[in-house]
Amino acid sequence: MTEPDSDTPPSTESLSGTASKTENGGHSRERILFAYLVSLAFFFAITAFVARRYHKKVHTLADQWSAKGDSAFQQGDAARALGDYRNALVYSPNNTAFQFHLAQALAAAGHGDEAQSYFLSLLSESPGSGPINLALARIEAGDRATTDAIRYYHDAIYGVWESSPLEMRWQVRRELCEYLLDLGANEEARPELIALGQEVPPRNIAEGKEAGALLLRAQLWAPALDAFRSILESDRHDDDALVGAGKAAFELGRYSEAVQYFNQLPLDKRQSADVSTLLETLESVDTIDPFLPGLSVSEQAEHAAKALDVAGSRLASCAEKRGEALSQTPPVTDAQKLFAARRNAGPDWSRSSLERHPERISAAMSVAFQMEDAALTECGAPQTGADRALMLIAKGHGGANP
Repeated sequence: MTEPDSDTPPSTESLSGTASKTENGGHSRERILFAYLVSLAFFFAITAFVARRYHKKVHTLADQWSAKGDSAFQQGDAARALGDYRNALVYSPNNTAFQFHLAQALAAAGHGDEAQSYFLSLLSESPGSGPINLALARIEAGDRATTDAIRYYHDAIYGVWESSPLEMRWQVRRELCEYLLDLGANEEARPELIALGQEVPPRNIAEGKEAGALLLRAQLWAPALDAFRSILESDRHDDDALVGAGKAAFELGRYSEAVQYFNQLPLDKRQSADVSTLLETLESVDTIDPFLPGLSVSEQAEHAAKALDVAGSRLASCAEKRGEALSQTPPVTDAQKLFAARRNAGPDWSRSSLERHPERISAAMSVAFQMEDAALTECGAPQTGADRALMLIAKGHGGANP
């Protein structure tokens, strides 16, 4: 047999078969690569879907625990709220809202130091936050750290509030005023109270009453009167505003104005303990104050004589309670000396004599004021309207201690 020549070229059939195989192999690789990519995309899709479901579930659980904490906290159960908020943070550890609520619950449960730590951390991220500064102010106020409490209150007043900022700032200032008044820091409270009264929204009667009541408490009579007058411009029949305005006018020595406010009240309000006491005192002022404008000489003399009788009776009653003899000779105590001065003046300070000599009225009233002052020192505040009226008159004329 003859062996094929190695230099003989391959047949056409043979070349065709080889090309076909190569072509089929390339298609197979493309199909495999395509299938791989499809599988990979499907895998990523499944992974993303599972991840979304997982994160959604985690957020759902966090929100559920937080809602349970809110419910417990609103019901006053801070201890139970603590556990719920901690569980919420397990699922969402970087949620600042959950951290804030947990800190609130810690403070309410008496864990002030831990709460403060949370709040300070939150404050470092949001230094202008009104709610966070207010929370820190309350912690410092509870610890009697007055300087720090006031600083945080001010930061809260001028801080950022997401909703109703003007209302929230007013309420924070009101809280600061109450805190200072509770401490007895009336001087520090004065500028805050004046600002509070000036910042009452127009026609907001409820807040106007709150401001007026705090101004009365701080003995800021004129701003208090302005606050209640503002309310009466909107509702001239508001009982609380009439009482507040009457009290402020009374303390300012505007007695006729005070009477006008009180007389507009319904009968049951006029008969209430605080108003009826003031009305009794005001009626007494009209009968024993010789310095009221428009009085005739005769009326001045009559008022001065009554004032001497009122003061003399008060001094005698006080001395009797203390077992002191006013008629002792020679007089030793202040009360005995004043009693002797009144007795020695005798007819010179009678009504008829004072009417003939009105220049003696001032001297007679000076002794009356001193007798009331001595009784106040020894026996405390007077119990009758006439004695209270005499002390008011003395206060207005610099003749007795306020």
